[in-house]
Amino acid sequence: MADFDLAHVRGLTGCSFFVMAPGRQPGGPRLADGLEKVELITRGRCWALDDGVEREAGVGTIIWHQPGDRLVSRSDERDPYACLVITWAVARRTPRRVPRFSHWDDHGEVLAFSRQTLASYADERIDRRVLALASYGQLQWRAHAWSATATDPAVPVPLRRVVAAMEAEPGRPWSVADMADVAGWSPSRLHVMFRLHLRSSPHQHLLDLRLRRVRGLLAGARLPLREIALRTGLGSAAALCRHFRRQVGLSPGDYRARQY
Repeated sequence: MADFDLAHVRGLTGCSFFVMAPGRQPGGPRLADGLEKVELITRGRCWALDDGVEREAGVGTIIWHQPGDRLVSRSDERDPYACLVITWAVARRTPRRVPRFSHWDDHGEVLAFSRQTLASYADERIDRRVLALASYGQLQWRAHAWSATATDPAVPVPLRRVVAAMEAEPGRPWSVADMADVAGWSPSRLHVMFRLHLRSSPHQHLLDLRLRRVRGLLAGARLPLREIALRTGLGSAAALCRHFRRQVGLSPGDYRARQY
């Protein structure tokens, strides 16, 4: 995936809210050269072609079009889609930096972003170049964050259930037997599935999750290390420091100091 930058974004050529009329279909025209376009679905259901395969999109789906891509091709006649449409003029065609289809999970944030962007586009006092860069960067960030953290659809449901339970209670004293019970598997099968789909052992995945939480707490709260260790299931400040330095390359104190 190419480096993220905004140098090729020249400006905005359009920003509007589109509502598909009942009984009508959009047709899926191709996007012209010199443009990039996002359709951010805010209501209903639709489909767009991706490498010749029609993919479904619902509320919160970000469909990122580059020159030659077909726009939304079909709408659910019983639940027509609506979307924010933003079109940027670009200096050149760049390698695709984010997936064509990604997702913004918080519907309230989707609606707030849509309203704010539309209002800014209609306000002649707002610099269009700044708005072009801000809107492109925000949607690129959302698409990247989702693709970096989304669960692979190929991951079996029982394994997803285990991972979700661990994320919900990272401070719980998880054993492999506990994880296996959540999945309904034997411990040996659990190990096999973790290695196959997550490229990790159950304990390593849990440790990575706990240290991710530690980084968040170090950056967002002035809690003592002992309290952070208890909240994240690492047990003691000494254990937290040992694991943290091994993974991050800094002491928790040095990491925290860099956040301020």
